[in-house]
Amino acid sequence: MNSLGRAFVVTSAVLALAAAAVPVASADPVQTVAYVSEPGAWPLEGSAQYAAPGDEIAVWEYDGRLKIDVQSGFEDMRVELSAPAGEALHTGTYTGARWRGQSDPALSTPGIFVVSTHFGCGDDYADFTIDRLDKDTGGRTTDVDATFVQHCGSPEGPATRGEVHFHG
Repeated sequence: MNSLGRAFVVTSAVLALAAAAVPVASADPVQTVAYVSEPGAWPLEGSAQYAAPGDEIAVWEYDGRLKIDVQSGFEDMRVELSAPAGEALHTGTYTGARWRGQSDPALSTPGIFVVSTHFGCGDDYADFTIDRLDKDTGGRTTDVDATFVQHCGSPEGPATRGEVHFHG
């Protein structure tokens, strides 16, 4: 084989390896919500994993709050996350979040609201991290990656640890 032929074989092999190493974007949207609760945690108990399309998952922002809704059969849950008063919610870690009811004004601390099948905790303590919060040109939330640790009743109470991955 002449040098031109060897160069073609080597170049072809390199291109084939490079093509194999490039990740392929999935056409399917990722929509999952999961949590694990320590014994005695409230209002989310035990553990659960939800995934679309079998479970209905909706994520949007309204009035400065990131709302995550899950409907699965007869079960439903909502987690709302908000920045302190005067701030816009953005990527980052929020510590010292407190309960913020659905119609309450913004707090001086970050806010959290957790409800499961119509039961909630009115004395939440939480930390949460938003790793991704993307919007389309119209301002609609399109992509979210977030985690949270929520305690009901006291900062040392049993914890619920959850995560949200929504890429529509």
